[in-house]
Parts: sequence; C-alpha cells; structure tokens
Amino acid sequence: MLKRSKKNSTKFKQPARHRLGFKLLLSVIAGLIIFSLISIYLIPNLFSVTSNKPPARSPSASVRATPSGPYLGINNGTGYNTDPAYVARSIKHTKDLGLGLVRMGMDGVGGKTEGSSFDWFARDIAVRQYLDAGLKIHTVVSPRLGVDRDSNYEQWQANFNYFVRNVMAHYKGKIFYYIIDNEPELDYGNGKMSAQECVDMTQIAFKAARAIDPRIKIESPPISGIESHILDEMLDHGIDKVSDYIGLHAYGGQIADNRFGHPWRSLEARGIRKPLAISEAGVISSWCPGSAAEKENCRRRWFAIFGQQLKRFGYDNAILFDLDGHDEWAIAPNFKPTTTYQKIKSMRLNQPLANKGFESANNPETEWVHFGAGDIGDMGPLPYVTFVRNDARGAHKGRGYVKLDGTAAGTPVRIRRIAGQLPPGKNVAIGAWAYVNGNAKATLKILGYDDRDGDAEMSKTATKKNGWEYLEITLPISRDWAVVELGTTGTGKKGDYVKWDDVTLRTS
Repeated sequence: MLKRSKKNSTKFKQPARHRLGFKLLLSVIAGLIIFSLISIYLIPNLFSVTSNKPPARSPSASVRATPSGPYLGINNGTGYNTDPAYVARSIKHTKDLGLGLVRMGMDGVGGKTEGSSFDWFARDIAVRQYLDAGLKIHTVVSPRLGVDRDSNYEQWQANFNYFVRNVMAHYKGKIFYYIIDNEPELDYGNGKMSAQECVDMTQIAFKAARAIDPRIKIESPPISGIESHILDEMLDHGIDKVSDYIGLHAYGGQIADNRFGHPWRSLEARGIRKPLAISEAGVISSWCPGSAAEKENCRRRWFAIFGQQLKRFGYDNAILFDLDGHDEWAIAPNFKPTTTYQKIKSMRLNQPLANKGFESANNPETEWVHFGAGDIGDMGPLPYVTFVRNDARGAHKGRGYVKLDGTAAGTPVRIRRIAGQLPPGKNVAIGAWAYVNGNAKATLKILGYDDRDGDAEMSKTATKKNGWEYLEITLPISRDWAVVELGTTGTGKKGDYVKWDDVTLRTS
C-alpha cells in the first residue's frame, strides 16, 4: 500500500500567563509583527503556487515571461556508466558542442524497494563532475526500471514514492529537473505503462518535488513520437495537472511543419496551456537515401532544420540523441566527431536577427532558412528562392533583397529566421518591406513567440501591387525569441513573384 508521509507538525509552546500587562502587551505586538511578515512573504507565494489560471490564448494578449535557461543538450551513456574518465570525456564533448544540458538516469543507486538501502558514491561523483562543468542535469527517474515493479499496484507506487523522494532529497539544490520514465507505451523488458499509471507515478514525483524543493520541475513521461496515441490518453487523465512540462521524443520526419505542431493541437483541444520539452531527438543515416556521404549529409542537415523547428514551434528545451554510442545513432562514436557533430557545434539558435537587408551572403540551413510545403524533404535550399545582392534598382534600399518565385502553382515558398535575444514579457514590432508582382501574394508571419501555444502565429498580407509596401506586426514575447517568416504561394503564372527587403525589429 502506498504510504503517505506524515505532515510535519510544529507545536508552539504556549507562554506562561503573566500578571503583568506590559509583558502581555509585548507578546501581542510580537504576534502582530510575525503575522505581518507572514502576510508579506508567505501568502503571496502560496497564491502564486496554487493559481492555475492560464493566460488568454488571444495572440494580442500579453504573454507571460518565462525565464530562459539552457536550451539544448545531448544524451550520453552516463546514466549507466559512471566511470569518471568516461563522464569527463562526455563533458568535454558536450561543452565543445556548445550545449548546456545532459540527460542522466539514476542507475545503480539502489533503493528499488521501499525501505531498502542506497549507494550514492559513484553517482555523486558523476553529478559533481557535471555541476563543476556548469552543465544542468535532467534526471530520469523510472517507475519501471528504477524500482521493483511489484504485482501489487499500491506496493509498486510505494516503491517509487520511496525511491523518488530519496533521490530528490539527496540531490536537493543540485538537480532541479526530473523526467518520469521513458516512452511508456513501449516495452523495454518490464512491461508498458498505461496512461493512468503514467499519471499516478508522475503525481507521486510531482508531490515529492513540491514538498522537498518547489524549484524542482517535473517532465511528464516522454512519449516515443510526436503523434503517439498515449499523449492524448495521458492528457485526458490529467497529466498536465501533475507536471510542469509535457515530455516528448521527436525523430526523422516528425519535425516537419505538418507534424511537429501536433502536440500543441492536442493541448489546445483540451484547453491546456503547458510548455513542451523534448528529451530525445535524432535521425540515423540509414533513414536517408543515396550514397554513404549523401546519407550523412542528410543527417547533418536534419539537425540544422531541427534547431529551427524547435524555435518555430516554441518548444521549451530539447536534448539530442545520441553523443557516443557505438551504433548509428552516435554523432561521435567512441568520441570521434562526425560531420553531423560539426553541424550541431555550428548551430546558433539565439542570435539577434541579422542580415535584415539581405546585403550579405546567406546560409540556407542556419540563417534565412528555406521552407517549402512543410514536408521534411522540402526544407533546405529551394529553386524558387533567390538571394540577390547586386541590384540597387530592384532593392528597396541598398543592393540586396530576396526574391520568391511563384510560378509553381500551389507551392508555398517561404524563408524563416530566428530572432533571438528578445525581451521576455515585452512587446516587439517586427516588419518588412514587400514588393508584389503580378497576381502573387506576400505574407509576413511571426511564429514561435508563445511557449504555451507554439502553434500560434500572427500574419499580415500585402495589398499593394507592383510597388513596395511595409508590413508590421506587434506581438508579445514569452521567452526570448520569435521566428520571422517571409512567404508567398505559387500562382502557376510566369512572372508572378514577391520580393522582400529591409526587415525591421523594434522593442515597444
């Protein structure tokens, strides 16, 4: 049976009665001072913890500012391999990649059954190595693999409650983020977990976190894929009420426009506003076509696009898969970097908006990124996008602009760029000059600005033909970024095109 921890009760000793009114008066005054301090410091915090009212979904409403922390991380084998030399090599490559997060399991610490002993020695060394390196740890605590899955459900819950409370208490002030289990809809040798079991176990961890250290955040059991059925089932059972983040995994073509927003739509259908986090994301070369070199290039390009899509859909944080395993998932097998490793190292996802006048050369994978109809194969250099850099007569100002050809009927042609280092909780105005030729249409969109509704967007479409028109959108920023999209859709008529120039960004 699940044992509930007794609430700590504080017994106040009653002061002895005194006949002297002066001492009684002093007691009353002291009591009033204490009550005032409690009112000032404690009561507002209580209300802030218990209030669950979400901000309005209207795009024009103010968006709550969310503090920014490390955004990208990577999985490695330190969950089960705590050898200090191995941990040190993992840290060296994680830092070299410019990443700030690691996901680490709690293998080998014991505590599998209620009341059993723990052995923290090896895990403590690994945790200290990470913290000394300035890396944040996202720790997996698994009800299936971390504790004994007793056939008696209440005892299974008691085992997990015992385990997770001891882990959180032991690493209080060191680890602030816990992921509950991993891909619960799959069987890794100890059975699957139902949606209700996921909610029950997450609630155990959630209550433990709130009791031990309210700074601890809980990520719900991450599902094996963006569109996994168990997400809807967990939401229907109330997983959002016992977690701080909705956990997901994303692989291969799941990051395409027409798929990556699926979790947001599931939340919206239920009136839920909750940040999304990804604790595994990757692709293997064998999923790509072509020669060995083409396959690796495909994988390298996938990670570049994934970084852009994370921001476009307002995901809170993501951990890549995988650093050093000896299979084809590794980006540095046996710590030997691949071209994919180098691509991840070059990713810069929080740079200020740059090349706004298209006067400089453009990298179509990491700067102004080309996007087609939304399928993963349409992301990257497109024949309908031309960056012109020596045409003063055709530009709005200067000599550069970008031209989007609309001759392919029904084909979306878009470029996007992350605008980073924006002020959280403030409004910003983002604009651009558009020139529409023929029957084409030019649409400015702002995406990814709301970390509680990553599918939200704002747009404006030009109405002027054969001349320059300025479009501008004012929007609230929840984290510290937004994604700018400049686009058109093919009309099928030769000579129909759109030009974009001189993107602007100002803080209100």
